[in-house]
Amino acid sequence: MSMISEEMLVSKDPFSTDAELLEEQFEPEDDTEEELPQLDTDVKDRRLVTHPYDFIIRSLKDQVNDGTLILADKFQRRRVWDDARSSRLIESLLINVPIPVCYFAEVDDAYSVIDGQQRLTAIYRYINNEFSLSSLRIRSELNKKRFHELGVADKRTIQQRSIRCIVILQESDPDIRFDVFDRLNSTSVKLNAQELRNSLYRGAFNELIINLSENSMFQKIRRVKDVDKRMLDCEMVLRFFAFHFQPEEYRGVLSKFLDDYLSERQKPSQQDIIKHKEVFSRVVDDVNYVFAENSFRRYNAEKAAWDKVINKSIYDIVMLYFAKIDSKIIRLRKQEIITALQDLCSDIEFKDSISGATSATIRIQTRLDKWYKSLSSLGIEVERIHVGS
Repeated sequence: MSMISEEMLVSKDPFSTDAELLEEQFEPEDDTEEELPQLDTDVKDRRLVTHPYDFIIRSLKDQVNDGTLILADKFQRRRVWDDARSSRLIESLLINVPIPVCYFAEVDDAYSVIDGQQRLTAIYRYINNEFSLSSLRIRSELNKKRFHELGVADKRTIQQRSIRCIVILQESDPDIRFDVFDRLNSTSVKLNAQELRNSLYRGAFNELIINLSENSMFQKIRRVKDVDKRMLDCEMVLRFFAFHFQPEEYRGVLSKFLDDYLSERQKPSQQDIIKHKEVFSRVVDDVNYVFAENSFRRYNAEKAAWDKVINKSIYDIVMLYFAKIDSKIIRLRKQEIITALQDLCSDIEFKDSISGATSATIRIQTRLDKWYKSLSSLGIEVERIHVGS
């Protein structure tokens, strides 16, 4: 083995922060949320139950394959680490660099990785011979080698390494459990809110959201060719469902609103799945028919052009009201609807409602009402959407 110099040990941390890998751009949102409500559970029930244990890498492959350890959703292309970064982790295992603690959530009969997903996925992929090592500095002689090509000693070193893990047990209070996951979520590539939901609320409804994010028409109108690596497309789908089916439940905290909607549907009926799928698919088709590549964008009257980036607030109002209007009417009034949105984008109050504190209840209601009035002025009869109690 090569000698390890002090310079090598203090050089670039193999787990240093990389830029988030996004496949589409959104207009920045100033979405400061209203204050989170106090937990209404009894003090005696506000408990967090944990169990520590040492995870042996030798068992990783079997546990992932038999479903007792859930690393990530089935769409592996949403991995964030590339092969070079994954290789540096393998090198760290070989030279005995300590690996940060991983945190798991107990989900039914399995453990779901909350903090450490990228690390464990990288190890799993390597021992499964899915990539060759690259960019190694200390064990550079191993570059271009897959796991099966390593010597017996190096294989044994990797397989016998253990990683300290903490399991948050299911009997913990649900609200505290999620809050703790959010606090623990401080990995080198931090999980965003939707990635955390994907880890915690598995089931048929979550799978539906993931599948709908692959909808070819949905990708077309967002001007992308694939899913978003950080699952922001999934959050858009969930956002539409929550506001469409339960707008009255919104209390000014978007993250909790979406968490609760997904949490309540971990065991949906087939009828519920079909209902959600049909309304999303139908609305996306209508949006494409009317706005095509300008869907969910702001219109700039001074430049007489549509913005290139998506505005999530415009996404909300268009999707939500199209869901309440018959497709035939939408398609017959295509040009009038386009003109109405162009005009609305010059309205000072509307511009304010889609630009700052966008998750505040009053801002959401303002932009919904403005769009409602624009559609009503065209003679399109539609039920007004009211957000909050």
